[in-house]
This record gives sequence, C-alpha cells and structure tokens, in this order.
Amino acid sequence: MWRRGGRVNDVITARDLAKTFGSGVVAVNGLDLRVGLGEVYGLIGRNGAGKTTTLRLLLGVLKADRGEARILGEDLWAEIGRAHV
Repeated sequence: MWRRGGRVNDVITARDLAKTFGSGVVAVNGLDLRVGLGEVYGLIGRNGAGKTTTLRLLLGVLKADRGEARILGEDLWAEIGRAHV
C-alpha cells in the first residue's frame, strides 16, 4: 500500500489504547501495538484478557476511551470509512 509519496510500513498501530465498560470493568488498559506490513500477529491470553475488545477497537466497532489507533496510517476513528476500504 502506498500513501502520500511513501510506503506505509505499519499496517496497524495503537498507542495507549484503553477501554472500560460501564460496570467499571477495565478490558484494555494502555495497549501499545504495532503490526508491520507482511507480519503475522496473534493475540493470545486467558479468557477476559481483552483480546476480543482489542479487535473490536481496531475494527472501529467500539470507540476507545483513550489512545489512538491507525490502520495503514489513517486515524481509525477520524477516517472510519477509509480505514474499512
């Protein structure tokens, strides 16, 4: 994928991503993640560790309480339509 005159090296970038649900349950807290072009990445952990919530945040299904996420260099929540293309 080429963007703005250069190659996007990071397909997924998340900085300080956090999500707490109304009941006070902290699902994700301060997640930093970078997945480069051509890399294979797996999320593993026990039940309730926040794996599904992280994926839902990165897909734009949930909005994070804190932090930022980028897909192919695009701000996920500012450019949700472009990020899903």
